[in-house]
Amino acid sequence: MSQDTTRSLEKQVKIKASPDAVWRAITEADQIVRWFALDARVKPGVGGYVWLSWPGMAGEERIEIWEQGKHFQTRNPARPQVATDWYVEGQGGETTLRLVHSGFGEGADWDAEYDSLDRGWAVFFQNLKHMLERHPGVPGQQVMVPVPVGDVSLDQAWARLLGPSVFGLERTGERSFRARAVTGEALEGEVDLWAPPRALGITVKNWNDARITVDISGCDGEVRAWVSLLTYGLDAAQVEALRARWTPALEGMFRSAA
Repeated sequence: MSQDTTRSLEKQVKIKASPDAVWRAITEADQIVRWFALDARVKPGVGGYVWLSWPGMAGEERIEIWEQGKHFQTRNPARPQVATDWYVEGQGGETTLRLVHSGFGEGADWDAEYDSLDRGWAVFFQNLKHMLERHPGVPGQQVMVPVPVGDVSLDQAWARLLGPSVFGLERTGERSFRARAVTGEALEGEVDLWAPPRALGITVKNWNDARITVDISGCDGEVRAWVSLLTYGLDAAQVEALRARWTPALEGMFRSAA
């Protein structure tokens, strides 16, 4: 793989929120855990750091640029050629958040990571938009479950997750759905991300307008999946009840296929 040629990944989202609210959402640990990582620590300013963790993975990046309220950049010391830049700009009652993830090499060594991040940022930006527009200032908690997937194809994993063995999801319109989940719950709400067989984003009216995301990665025979339940305004007991119902269902969804 040559390091002479690199490529960048750019994502942009318009959010009906103030620039300050968007800046806080991407730079303060107690905000980051409401839409992105399961745990976070941030030391702001140049020379500071952003530490993020998910089940089974964690990482820290150094802050190289810090323009308060407008732009910051992080780099992983282990891979300094890869940078993540965040830009915040407000105009006309909306704020535009732009992300530039740069320094990816060309070739097969980088393709899987590039494609996974391209899909992942689309999911996370929709999480952020949902949080700031529909739950501003409301406490939020995540339930995040890595799903053990067996030797199946991407299409099989997608069909099983959305089928009666787990979500039982049926689309009732371009942006609406209803579901009879394996937990026995009847769910309904909106579809805001539909990218089979890789990614799903839905909002659930029954759970105080919570959000469910599905990310399926890998390739046929080597499939990995993550399911996240992002809740807002639910108390600790309600969130733990969701966790208790859904974690066994998700963790066991492919046991019969093993």
